[in-house]
Parts: sequence; structure tokens; C-alpha cells
Amino acid sequence: MKSILYSLLLLATCTLVGCRDDETRDFSYRASSVTAGPNFTDPRDSNVYHTIRVGNQLWLAENLRFAPNGYSLDGAFTWEETPVNPKTMVPDNQILGQIIEDLFKDPKFDGWKVEGTPIDNFVLPYFKQFKRGRFTAEQLRENIAYLNPAFDDTLTTRLASFALQPAARAKYGRANFEKAEKANGGYVKKYGFLYSFEAAQKAVPEGWRLPSDKDWQQLEQAFGLSAQEAQRNNAWRGAGLGTVMSEGGASGFNAPLGGTNAYQISRTTLHRTWKIVVLLDFYSCHAQRLPPRCHRAHVFSLQRQGVARHFSY
Repeated sequence: MKSILYSLLLLATCTLVGCRDDETRDFSYRASSVTAGPNFTDPRDSNVYHTIRVGNQLWLAENLRFAPNGYSLDGAFTWEETPVNPKTMVPDNQILGQIIEDLFKDPKFDGWKVEGTPIDNFVLPYFKQFKRGRFTAEQLRENIAYLNPAFDDTLTTRLASFALQPAARAKYGRANFEKAEKANGGYVKKYGFLYSFEAAQKAVPEGWRLPSDKDWQQLEQAFGLSAQEAQRNNAWRGAGLGTVMSEGGASGFNAPLGGTNAYQISRTTLHRTWKIVVLLDFYSCHAQRLPPRCHRAHVFSLQRQGVARHFSY
């Protein structure tokens, strides 16, 4: 059975709905069900995470810090990070020069002959001038295009897909992330990434899985919440449960109040809420509406002692 990855914060994949302001009901914390688990080292990036064993479940007790290749371009954000605009992703002088050279030397184009005559003898000196800093990449491009206009047409087509190339996505995504991470004081180092649902699915390490609503209820009951209380929906449940499970709480679960980004359909804007943590599970449903995906969210708040559970499409 795969271990459970609890701490994936999601953005722009759900609409947060207000839970009823019912008074939470007390619960009695069952400390005997909780033990520390072995540390887990993610083989993809060597990040080390604490784990916690609650009943017969093993949970990751820290937020994931795994960065996909394109960072925000692939759905992994830091706090207050504005997504990269692909239209701004243009190659710099060095990268453009390398793209031009790779295209010119591509054997598929047979030396870019003009009326059967190779133009290598004319072009190769241009590359030497470029590498010595005497030509810009644009000047290199113009000189080759002058000899064979078909080269520039092909180059234009290739540059149109530049923003889709893994190396470009990695470069621009990382730069955008580092700028935002510096501005927010190192959010990801403490709280982990804010993932889209699709990115969260891909970010899960091998041997782990995203939790289901059933997993959450089993966890909460192992902590001492009654089965009846665990099944309450659109309500704050178990006064004290949120405190026990939050960072610094008695359980060692240590869910940090790192905030969330949520897409508010009524305002059609991306808003950010600080000092809460939203832990969601997604599953198929048979509702006669789109999108055919439902979610339940478990919400911890600085202002409340319980844990909210709500259901929506």
C-alpha cells in the first residue's frame, strides 16, 4: 500500500466555499496512535522529509518542495508568484546563436545549398565572428538569411516553438521563481510549493499517493475524532483537532499555515489567502455538470481550532 502524501497545496483548480459557521464539537486527542516515522529522501532532488505514522497510515509530515522542470509553467508556484508569460520567453543572444548554429548544421538541410552550391564557406566565418563577440546573433541570422532566405523561414518556425522546449521552460520558470522567492523571503523553503492539481499529481514521489477523503477521515478518527463528527460536511469539526494537527501541535503532524491560492469564479480573479492551509482530495463523480471532477477540502485556520471539511464541484 502506498504511503500518503498529505501536504500538497493547490491553486486555481477549485472554488473555496464558505463552511457553515457551526460551533465545532470537542474531541479527545489519542496520543497513543501517533509515532514518528522514518525520514523519506526524495531520490529526484535529495530533499529530506519527516514522516508520521498515525494508526496504520504513514503520512508525509512536510510540504513537498519538488520543483518540476518549468516551475510555474508546469503548475508549481511560490507565494505571490505571477505566472510566466510565454510571449516573453525569447532566446537571449547566446541561446539564439546556438539555435542558429544547430539549424545550420542540421544534416537534414544538406548545407543549405543555393542552386546546388553549399554556402558553408561563407557562413562558417560568421560563426567564428559571433563566438568572438564581433557579431550578434541577429547579425548572424541576417547574414545567413541574405545568402539563403529559406534558412530564415525555417528558423522563424523553430523559434515559434522555443517556449515549449524543456530547456527554455526550465530557464524562464526558474528565473521567475527565484525572483518571487526572494521577494517573499523564501516561502518554498518553509512551506513548499503551491501546486495545481495536475502538477500535484505529477509531483508525488514514487511510492506515495494523494489522500482520499476516506484517508482523511481515517486519520482524524485515529487522532480521536468520532466517526459521526468526521463525516460532517461543510462544517468546522472537532474543536482542538486543528490545533493538534497544525504546526507545533501535539501530534507532530505539523501542517503549516502556509496559505493557499484559489480561483474565485464569482470574481474571476486569483486571490490569495494567508494563514490557512487547504488540503484537498479529488475524485471522479457522476454529477450532471462540468467539469466532472469533485473535491473535498480539509481546511486549517489560524482563527479556528477545528478542521473544516467541505464538498463542492
